[in-house]
Amino acid sequence: MIALGETGGAAMSRFRPHIERYAAARVEQNAQAHGLSGSAEYDAEVRDRAVFSVEAGLSFFHTHAEGVGLILFFASTLVASLVPRRRARAALYLALTAGGLFPLGYLVYGVAVLEAGRDTGIELAERWVLTPLGSAAILGVAGLALALALAGPREPLE
Repeated sequence: MIALGETGGAAMSRFRPHIERYAAARVEQNAQAHGLSGSAEYDAEVRDRAVFSVEAGLSFFHTHAEGVGLILFFASTLVASLVPRRRARAALYLALTAGGLFPLGYLVYGVAVLEAGRDTGIELAERWVLTPLGSAAILGVAGLALALALAGPREPLE
């Protein structure tokens, strides 16, 4: 995920004009979903807001892929090293793995804005992708904290 975030950031920087043109063209092709009216001034504002939202989704993907990937990698290492019960480790790995997919939700966010319209696309991505995956990440980290608290002190290695 970290490598995808780095690659996404580099691509975003290098291909920004291409991304803007593509997003604007998709908004035009999905005029009904975006509520374009035929008024040049109004349509330009709607198009600009949609393109900004797509760029924001790509930027959030880049940022979150780097940060969330690193945090969940560290948390998974702690699970492997410090959680004694096999079933608890499996449950934590499941939650952390699902949470590790959270940054991909921002790619869904960007595509959904283009295909379903700005407000509908953002709502779709937040409700069905970002919230469940973000909740899984939080659940995994909170579960790790609980497992460590319940495990108590460990014997020092000699």
